[in-house]
Amino acid sequence: MKKPLVVAVVVIGLGAAASLNSIGVAAADQQPVPAVVASTAVASVTVQAPPAIKDSDPSLTYGQDGRIVTVTRKSTPVATVTLASATWSAHSATAVLTVTATRPIIVDPAMFTLYDAEGWENQAQQSKPVRFGGGTASLTLTFTGTPARPEALGWVPQPDGDAVAVWERG
Repeated sequence: MKKPLVVAVVVIGLGAAASLNSIGVAAADQQPVPAVVASTAVASVTVQAPPAIKDSDPSLTYGQDGRIVTVTRKSTPVATVTLASATWSAHSATAVLTVTATRPIIVDPAMFTLYDAEGWENQAQQSKPVRFGGGTASLTLTFTGTPARPEALGWVPQPDGDAVAVWERG
């Protein structure tokens, strides 16, 4: 018994799909035509994030509305800093700030001051600047050993500048 000859044709490529209608049954003496594979170069594009801007940069402007401080540069939003919570005691305080950055920003905890009832300005225990990339993260500031009752938290990020934000004990 004779077995029928089966010829399989594999078609690869875009041009071959258009010619499928013209393919007939191959005769035993015909050789298959090799398919050509078209390759497409894939370009890799790397978008670099802008460099982090320090909160002390003089080109930044600050606007406070209640618990929220908006940081802008040339009218373009850079970040919002929100007092998420504050825990006050007789001689200490802890503040949790939420930073939502639209571009990388470096916030220096040393620029936050806890003002007490006797007029003392107390520094946070944290002293290393913190880099925030795009997105939302938190910063916890701890103040201990204040001589008098803590009354307000201030942020003075620019040297010889005024406070850009003050959150009073409520």
